[in-house]
Amino acid sequence: METAATIIQVLLAVIFLGAGGAKLAGVQMQVANFERYGYSQRFRLVTGAVEVIGAAGMIAGLFVEEFAIAAGVWLAVTMMGAAYTDVRHSPPAMIVAPLVLLMLSLLVVVLRVA
Repeated sequence: METAATIIQVLLAVIFLGAGGAKLAGVQMQVANFERYGYSQRFRLVTGAVEVIGAAGMIAGLFVEEFAIAAGVWLAVTMMGAAYTDVRHSPPAMIVAPLVLLMLSLLVVVLRVA
């Protein structure tokens, strides 16, 4: 179980560092997405920071289990918001990615608590 949790944590860290970094960097696709969602660009920056913090928590959680648990909950809540946004503003297939990331984040919590 330890190995599975570690692999998932590293995967989530890479994904959220990339996604959050793209939001913080103002990648045009992210800017356009937040406009389409009806969210402010300031909220894009906040979301990017939340994702990068979650990624850092996953990496720190490789050394301190409690950080992985906190980051798992943090990112799961974030993905609930992303799923809600996709349900309201995106084609139906777009909800798959946030739901998978939500499930993986919760899986880290379960594996690290167990």
